[in-house]
Amino acid sequence: MATLKAVMAPLLSAEELGYVPTSYDVVGDIVIIEIPKEIEAHEQEIAKALLEMHKNVKVVAKKVGPRTGELREAQLKVLAGEQRFETMHQEAGTKMWLDVQKCYFSPRTVTERLRIAKLVQPNERVLVLFSGVAPYALVIAKNTEAAEVA
Repeated sequence: MATLKAVMAPLLSAEELGYVPTSYDVVGDIVIIEIPKEIEAHEQEIAKALLEMHKNVKVVAKKVGPRTGELREAQLKVLAGEQRFETMHQEAGTKMWLDVQKCYFSPRTVTERLRIAKLVQPNERVLVLFSGVAPYALVIAKNTEAAEVA
């Protein structure tokens, strides 16, 4: 698969191309990307490119500010695709229904969740505090022989 920079190369100057993000998050069927102000004028082209690059993606959203408020909610804006922030994310045999604007979730820590799950012994009781959408609890419950996961 071509990179976002490669796809955007014909549309941007060499200087602008240097600002194209090299990473972004894919949560379920939503891409979340940070677009530097230097190339904000091209955000629609970037969003369209991401939809074309990832056939399973239905929404491209950009971060428009830091997490705010007591619940640390994300400030996102839909750039392309369906107008929603809810999605079903699948990993390690689990499914998590979440709203990327209302909860903190990072798909980048999937290997860490699996690493922790491998530490769980058969018949062990596991308590996962402050679990949010419960990715650790779900991965542990699905992939171990723990007696109880709460």
